[in-house]
Amino acid sequence: MGISASGMVSGLDVDSMVSSLMSIEQQPLANLKAKQTSFNAKLSAFGTLKSGVSTFQTAVKALGGDALRALTTSSTKSDVVGISATKDGGATAGSYAIEVSKLAQADKLVSAGIAPGATFAAANSSMAITIGGKTTPLVLTDTTLAGISSAINKANAGVTATILNDGTQDRLVITGSQTGSANGVSIAATGSLAAFDTTAATTTMTRSQTAQNAEMKIDGIAVSKSSNTVTDAIKGVTLNLAQTNVGSPVTVSLAKDTTGISKSITAFVDAYNTLATAVNKQTSYNAATKTGAVLNGDASARSILTGIRAELTKGVSGAGGLSTLSDIGIAFQRDGTLKLEKPAKLEAALATNFENVSSLFSSTTGVATRLTKVTEEMLGTKGVFKNRTDGLNATIEGMKDSEDRMTLQLGQTEKRYRAQFVALDTMMTSMQSMQSYMTQQLSALAASAGY
Repeated sequence: MGISASGMVSGLDVDSMVSSLMSIEQQPLANLKAKQTSFNAKLSAFGTLKSGVSTFQTAVKALGGDALRALTTSSTKSDVVGISATKDGGATAGSYAIEVSKLAQADKLVSAGIAPGATFAAANSSMAITIGGKTTPLVLTDTTLAGISSAINKANAGVTATILNDGTQDRLVITGSQTGSANGVSIAATGSLAAFDTTAATTTMTRSQTAQNAEMKIDGIAVSKSSNTVTDAIKGVTLNLAQTNVGSPVTVSLAKDTTGISKSITAFVDAYNTLATAVNKQTSYNAATKTGAVLNGDASARSILTGIRAELTKGVSGAGGLSTLSDIGIAFQRDGTLKLEKPAKLEAALATNFENVSSLFSSTTGVATRLTKVTEEMLGTKGVFKNRTDGLNATIEGMKDSEDRMTLQLGQTEKRYRAQFVALDTMMTSMQSMQSYMTQQLSALAASAGY
């Protein structure tokens, strides 16, 4: 610390004395800051545990509902007939032979050649398009071929119009927006537009493609659908028809995804162990060093594992011969973690008892069903994390207010000490000056008296 102007004459070290006194005065503030650090560490620890519970919940939900009923799909010729299982669509394992004789297609009408730039008289002329039983009249303001095409597209009549130039002439091409035999297109036209009237014998429009349904046989049963994307022929399955294959049936299959399910169960075990490790790390006590972790002794932190373990050990009803995780080879270890001790047991259960494995996790009393509810409560607005972090934040805010008050008071105390010592220094300087003066006077008197 630099030398203060105070004490230079008297020799009183004001700065050092004030600093010594303030180090004592500041001890309560230092203790408060240490508590703040401790509470902030607890807040951070609960954030870590909340993240762990959220990750665990994700693994749990992967085993709930219809997750364990996931199916793999395959096609012997996916470029002819593709297959996918609709999520939660209720599809079941099986295979089907599919033979497509017709692909669904839309109507397409093409006009006779028209000289580029030709116009049609607007007076007493009209045009309306009918598709699927719905008729849409056109609003014609521009009676060139481009104007008619634009009017058709603006009408949202269920068709699109383009102009095709064949090298010498223009042709109006009208294509239905939807496939299927019920979506045939017809045009009614009068006046100078009568040549486009498909209902008249004098029409110049030709049908280059006729609207039709997709026609196929599924396991020998005739099926007709309006689209090549078929979602309602096999429950929970979408078929994508791309080519015909008469005489060469394609086999599409759905199988239980036992490999994927096994991975999901393993991920569930791993997620629990990661969470258990995190909780134990934050709440542990080291007997050798007699030190505890950040959340040692915190009942709320301990309740996280307590609540989850309770659900992991409960029995499940309605899952046939499976009632606990141990029935599929999963068991608690001495250190509190889970382990798939017998993978073969799980594989056998999935191969021969698939539905009951699903029920073990996803039935109304299933492990995943219960754990989903427990973790949602923990992470909810009234759960352990919200309550505990709200309490910690309130305490930390209170400490910050106390810190501000104490800092202000310490500043005032330091000013008071400094003022007091400066006054003492001034007094001592004055007394030293008086002593020097008296000494000089006494020496002068002694000299004059001949002493």
